[in-house]
Amino acid sequence: MMMFLTILLIVSAVFLVIVILMQQGKGQEMGAVFGGSSQTIFGASGAGNFLTKATAVIAIVFMGSAFFISYISAKKQNPISIKSYIAKTAPVTAKSSLPLAASKQAKAVSNSVAK
Repeated sequence: MMMFLTILLIVSAVFLVIVILMQQGKGQEMGAVFGGSSQTIFGASGAGNFLTKATAVIAIVFMGSAFFISYISAKKQNPISIKSYIAKTAPVTAKSSLPLAASKQAKAVSNSVAK
């Protein structure tokens, strides 16, 4: 499915560029691109209406395939939760990391201060 959507995205992007480049600019005719008039390429009505509709359809296909690719990619990843991160990094038990001699000295000091 992902391969099909990727191919569809690339093909629609290429066709979108071609259709946009074929459209006439302000004050220009299709003759500037093809060496003839627009009436001979697309019939008596000209290329404006056909190319405008083609651009809209291809743009919808392009945006839809891009949306579905991002949606499928997001579904494949596992969501990240801060609770799972804390559970992995939190210590299991609260044991003293001091050596035995240091803990005896700390108890002796605390007993002498308490008196």
